[in-house]
Amino acid sequence: MNSPVIVTRPAPAGPRLLRRLREAGRDAVWWPAFELGAAPDPSRAYATLARLAEFDLAIFVSPAAVQAVADLRDAPWPLDTMIGAVGAATEAAVHLQLKLPDDALVIAPADHGSGSEAFWAEWIRQARVARRVLILRAQHGREWLGEQFVATGAQVEVLPVYTRAERTLDDAGLKRLRRWVDADTPVVTIFSSSESVAALDRQLAVSPGAPAWLRRGVAVATHERVAEQLLAAGYTRVELSAPDDDALMARLESI
Repeated sequence: MNSPVIVTRPAPAGPRLLRRLREAGRDAVWWPAFELGAAPDPSRAYATLARLAEFDLAIFVSPAAVQAVADLRDAPWPLDTMIGAVGAATEAAVHLQLKLPDDALVIAPADHGSGSEAFWAEWIRQARVARRVLILRAQHGREWLGEQFVATGAQVEVLPVYTRAERTLDDAGLKRLRRWVDADTPVVTIFSSSESVAALDRQLAVSPGAPAWLRRGVAVATHERVAEQLLAAGYTRVELSAPDDDALMARLESI
């Protein structure tokens, strides 16, 4: 019998994966570590995106950042502004949701890699140059990537285009969690960010013994950095998977 699956990804990726799991007959729940919201300063976001053409490169840190920009800006993408995407899912969202010119230059990690380091490696490999860089993200994150561009002499501007807040479980989620913990039910948890490891602990801490129970199950990480965080947090069985839904479904079948 397959173990239940906890999906911690935020929307829209989390509910999409949840549907696939349930269609495949898996007992799955969507317990996002974070809830995503609108830009913290919409006026600044609108004003900055209106002058996108001033930037040589705009970097999207997640599919959520792409969705936020698509919601904030309806104009076609400026021809001379390169687009950076930190992973395959973000790159796919760029092509799907933005109004791109036919010859738009989208730079993403090679070989389906993901993360700031993978993007930076691809940027260096292509020997690109950007004097003005815009990083599109939530309130925090990707500081390392901005620092790399600053070290090259670039001017870096960070624009929060969405908010990310820790989530709490509703009553139905708490009851299900308690049943699983009391029965010591083996569970598989999918983590897509390093920050979600501690955030999920705080979310489940309201139920005594839940964080320790979670660590006795299997943790699936969609990036090596996430896997390292899980091991440091005390998870004993950590499996790696590519971040796309097909790869995750196949990885779950192999566990």
